[in-house]
Amino acid sequence: MTLAHRTALAVLCLAVLSLSACGEADDAGSTTQVKSATHSKVPADVLARANSTCREFRQEIARIGNGVLADPAFNTLELTTERLVKPSIPLLEQTAARQQALEPAAGNPQFKLYADLFDPVIVLAQRRLSVGRAEDYVQSKQIEEMMTDLGLEQMKAARGAGLDQCDVDFQHVLLSSLSG
Repeated sequence: MTLAHRTALAVLCLAVLSLSACGEADDAGSTTQVKSATHSKVPADVLARANSTCREFRQEIARIGNGVLADPAFNTLELTTERLVKPSIPLLEQTAARQQALEPAAGNPQFKLYADLFDPVIVLAQRRLSVGRAEDYVQSKQIEEMMTDLGLEQMKAARGAGLDQCDVDFQHVLLSSLSG
C-alpha cells in the first residue's frame, strides 16, 4: 500500500469515527449503558497489562520531549519533525503491538477500538514526518489536527474500556515535557 493510500485510509478512519461518535451520549451527556456493560467484560489482568503499557508509553513520550527546546539550531518545523515526530513513531508501533496483542483476551469492543486506533495514528505520524521533512507547514498542521482528533477518540475508547492510564492526552504530555 502506498503512502497516499495509507494516508487516505487514515483520513477515512477519522471521518468514520467522527460520524460514529454522534449520538453516543444521552441528553445529560452521560455514556450509554452499552459502554458500561462492555467495560465490565475486560479481565482485570488484561486491564493491568494495558494500563502498565500506557504508563510506560507516557514515560517514554515525556522522555522524548525532555530537553528538545534546548537546541536553538533547529527551526520549529524541523524541531518537531526530527526531534518529536520521528522518535515517536517506533514508540507508537511498539505500544500498538502490545495493546493489539491484548485485544483477543480483552473481549471488549471499546478496548478493540482503542487498540485499533493506533494504526491510523501511526500512518498519520509517518505522513507527518514526510511532509515535515518536505517543509510543508500547512500539511503538517493539518495532520497534527487529525492526530489530535484521533487521540481524543482513542481516549474516549480507553475510558469506555476502563483503561484509566490510557485515557491520557499523550500529545499534551509530549508538549508539556518540552519545558521540563
